Amino acid sequence: MKEQSLRFWVVAFAPALVLGLALARLVYLAFWAPEVVFGVQAREIRLEPRRGSILDRNGAVLAMDVPRYRLVLEYLPIAYGGDPRRREAWLNRIDEVLAPFLGFSLREAAAGWPDTWWQFPVARDLPEDVARGVARRVQEAGLRGVRVVPYWARMYPEGALLGPVVGFVVFRPDPEGVERRSGAVGVERAYERDLAGRPVVVRVPVDAEGRPLPLDEAALAEPEPGADIVLTLDRTLQAIVAEELARGLQESRAARGDAVVLNPRTGEILAMVSLPGFDPNHPETLPPDARNPAVQDLYEPGSVFKILTMAAALEAGVVRPESRYLDQGCVEFGGAPICNWDAARYPQGRGWLDMTELLVYSRNVGAAALARMLGPERFYPALHAFGIGERTDVDLPDEAVMRVRAYGDPDWREADMGRQSFGQAVSVTPLQMAVAVSAVANDGLIMRPFVVREVRTAEGVRRTEPQVRRRALSAATARALREMLAAVIEREAVKARVPGYRMAGKTGTAQIPTPFGYDPKGTIASFVGFGPVEDPQVLILVKIDRPQRSPWGSEEAAPVFARIAARILPLLRIRAGE
Repeated sequence: MKEQSLRFWVVAFAPALVLGLALARLVYLAFWAPEVVFGVQAREIRLEPRRGSILDRNGAVLAMDVPRYRLVLEYLPIAYGGDPRRREAWLNRIDEVLAPFLGFSLREAAAGWPDTWWQFPVARDLPEDVARGVARRVQEAGLRGVRVVPYWARMYPEGALLGPVVGFVVFRPDPEGVERRSGAVGVERAYERDLAGRPVVVRVPVDAEGRPLPLDEAALAEPEPGADIVLTLDRTLQAIVAEELARGLQESRAARGDAVVLNPRTGEILAMVSLPGFDPNHPETLPPDARNPAVQDLYEPGSVFKILTMAAALEAGVVRPESRYLDQGCVEFGGAPICNWDAARYPQGRGWLDMTELLVYSRNVGAAALARMLGPERFYPALHAFGIGERTDVDLPDEAVMRVRAYGDPDWREADMGRQSFGQAVSVTPLQMAVAVSAVANDGLIMRPFVVREVRTAEGVRRTEPQVRRRALSAATARALREMLAAVIEREAVKARVPGYRMAGKTGTAQIPTPFGYDPKGTIASFVGFGPVEDPQVLILVKIDRPQRSPWGSEEAAPVFARIAARILPLLRIRAGE
């Protein structure tokens, strides 16, 4: 796969680089059909640069520029006296010459031309032979105000596989109606300045009727191409995650889902999948709110949040792994009832449980008891230490964040803390939840997540170095909690087991808030885990929205986690420990 990607890179992209200057010359010399601009002796033309490529960590091409052609009509009132009848006659003449050759009416294509624009594109993606044929007919007929313009078009060889992460490029008109490219969504938008390159504006000499005069090749300045971007993502891992998430959605009959894979030691994002995704090769078909849900969509995480509550309690010393509490079916907290998820089956609770069993059996009442022991003065600073309620500072645009109702806020109630202890009344993105749990895998340190590994410019390579954001808990507490989360998989969440590897993790089954309370039918099933327990090198979060087969994270998300881990751990050369 890697050799094929590199071969594609060399065969398809290298000629495009060589053609860059030649295409610039074609703008002036080969494909220029002049308009009458009386009294003007020169004209400024903007040459657009080749946009930088986006590659995965192994060099596979994820986004690249390829040469294409578009047909542009230009109407300068100064050249035609502003007479609508002359403009109509001009359009009729163009249509008469070119419509039979192109197979469509240019008059109809120009029907939406705003009066304030002097330039209007009527066709894109013309093949080179068609472009040359149009240019020849324009020259033979002496048409004015018609140009065949070479331009760089964006191509995404992997299609929808990385659409939400990589993003896409769109053409947007400037105030004069001249189209310019810019990135939208994902890496294309976040690294617009690096990828865009620098255009060149050249003054082209023209004769008395505005016809371009021969231009010395030495006078042509080549635009500075954009920087190439190398991601931390691995397209092979991305494909595996996408395949297993799609299988999980199909089996659970769920509408959508997300998955994030990262290295907890460095913060590198190895895969990020949201389904259904979108194909960036066809931006014109995408909705206006095309987005990256793993970074931009908030949800209440449910019981995976108990990892953070337990970490806070262990770190504060209010409990130890062997500490016991009396588990009851329901309790009162701040005037509101809190019940275990299985209160109907165990109305009196499960009796005396230790802290590991609290996580193994996912006790809401137990999490609330920990929050009560911590008190708001320690509970909320602990959440802040894990980054809850703030952005992760990931290098992707429009990261969503929601304020956490905390002690001291006018709208805070004591009942909020009880619900927040097990993942209600608090919202995160999938990435934020994954990063918070990564502190447990990384001996208490939270790393800044990042998706761009290198930016390669003409001046050199700018590398992204791993960056510690803060310490969320001590290494000793993190190691103890890892063992407790390993017991969750070994004793209860058996569908998350990965043959040959000892993994740690936690299930989540979250209710979905609505303006009228929680949805009585739908849930969000999730699982977050990492491993191997002795030396965690990969963390995987799986989130499935509104599964229909079963509402539980242990039934729907845990098997997806296990299948992803079983396939990617060997590829990452992580040795089995059993």
